[in-house]
Amino acid sequence: MEMVNLVYKGLMENDAHYLDRALNKERIMDALERDITSIVVGSSKTLECEAGKELILLEQTAQNIERMGDELRGLMERIEIKIAENLFFSNLGVEQYKQVFEKMKKSVELTVEFLHNEKSEILTGIIQNGDEIKLLVERYRQEHLRRLADGACEARAANMYFDMLDFTGNIARHCTNIARTRRVG
Repeated sequence: MEMVNLVYKGLMENDAHYLDRALNKERIMDALERDITSIVVGSSKTLECEAGKELILLEQTAQNIERMGDELRGLMERIEIKIAENLFFSNLGVEQYKQVFEKMKKSVELTVEFLHNEKSEILTGIIQNGDEIKLLVERYRQEHLRRLADGACEARAANMYFDMLDFTGNIARHCTNIARTRRVG
């Protein structure tokens, strides 16, 4: 959640310092995922079947969280380019992106809540929110293509916008993957 909030501040304030702080968090997430993987591999040989399954679910969750960090890193790189090259999005583009980002943030918040309090209704909320984000990303990509064709946007800014939509949607997709894995497990 801290990374998500730092990335958002970096984007909205056009300030790469927030992105640097978020990148440090991403490195920590990478190290934690490696540690969890090592523990799972080492422990899986000696555990009972049911306990082994739970460890595998934990590993899959850790992998999805680490991938969320990777997607945030990609998002940060695009924001850094946007800042460095003074690329601007239309007001409509900014508002649409903010909607997608806020919905992604909700998926992350729900995922964090679920990891603290494993209630099945939270999983349902994550999946529903993820489905809504997927539709929004598709819709906003199409609308942005129309703005680009109409000359309302620069091609370079459009590429950043598309990438940012995709990275943001992918973060929510990893939340959905966690929810689906935990629901099945």
